[in-house]
Amino acid sequence: MNRNPVIPFILIMLMGVGLIFFMSAHGANKGEEEGGDGAKTEQKFDAKTFAKDNCTSCHGQNLEGAMGPKLAGISDTEKAKKIIREGKGAMPAHDQSKISDKDLDTLVKYLKDAK
Repeated sequence: MNRNPVIPFILIMLMGVGLIFFMSAHGANKGEEEGGDGAKTEQKFDAKTFAKDNCTSCHGQNLEGAMGPKLAGISDTEKAKKIIREGKGAMPAHDQSKISDKDLDTLVKYLKDAK
């Protein structure tokens, strides 16, 4: 009796596709099961993390100044907010889509208190 060698491969592929479909459908409802309505929760702003991710490459690991000026212990908070929002020289601007006004206030307070 001659068996077709393609049939086992087709069956394995169909089982794999079925498994992928089942796992995808199961995962789509996971947010509702674990988090209530599945809505995304707003992350709490962390000024230290924001500064580490966005400032230290130019202003130094401890914000002591490097390519950019020293940020630790800034005194003129309004000027700092303006520069962060509008940018200056090589400093890029960070608009509302990057950091909200409330988070900007938190960041500037963090920079002012940094030693």
